[in-house]
Amino acid sequence: MSRMESYMYKKINVAILLISIFLVFIFIIFYIEHINSKRKENALIYYNQIIPIITLADALDADLEYSDNYGNKGILKGGEENLIRRVSDDIRAYITKQNNHMYEYRIIESDKVLKCIDNFNNNMKNIRISRSDMKDGCIVEKTISEGEGLGEFHECNDLSALIDYMSRKTVDGEYFIEVLDIIGVNGSDIPGRIVYITDDKTEKVLYENDTLNLSMLFKDNGR
Repeated sequence: MSRMESYMYKKINVAILLISIFLVFIFIIFYIEHINSKRKENALIYYNQIIPIITLADALDADLEYSDNYGNKGILKGGEENLIRRVSDDIRAYITKQNNHMYEYRIIESDKVLKCIDNFNNNMKNIRISRSDMKDGCIVEKTISEGEGLGEFHECNDLSALIDYMSRKTVDGEYFIEVLDIIGVNGSDIPGRIVYITDDKTEKVLYENDTLNLSMLFKDNGR
């Protein structure tokens, strides 16, 4: 092999090596981007799955336990901080790799929570909403379930049943707890006349022209 051929051969090998290094570098970049994209996708899917529980804990002012597979755990105090914001921050920290794991969350059951569940059952059964601008003969009062299109309501006997109920989805893909965030006339945010049917079948007027929000469903509106 002549000196010129040897020189050209070395140049070709160097070029091949540089191209190989470049391709490996590009592959690594795309692989890292894929991993990061998958990490974000998984985090957002998980957030969407747990948001009914977090929203419910916020509405109940309940304490929320968080834990991971490494034995780390703690309590988020309901009523003292915005639980949705705190969990959103945790998810964001995982996406940006400030945390290497995502937490599992559990509402801590208490006497207060059980009382709220009783109130919820009573409100879903006894609250009626109608248009406030209709004359007496034209008033159509509907339960919350009827107005919001959630089907027949069955009592939630414990926290697990309440979580299952709030985590159901409508035909449009909305969680029940999202539907119940603002309650107006016929599934809208239009204010209406809201009454509570007491044990002796009389109407207790809660609002003449207003809407309900999720937190109100856990209060004792029959008193």
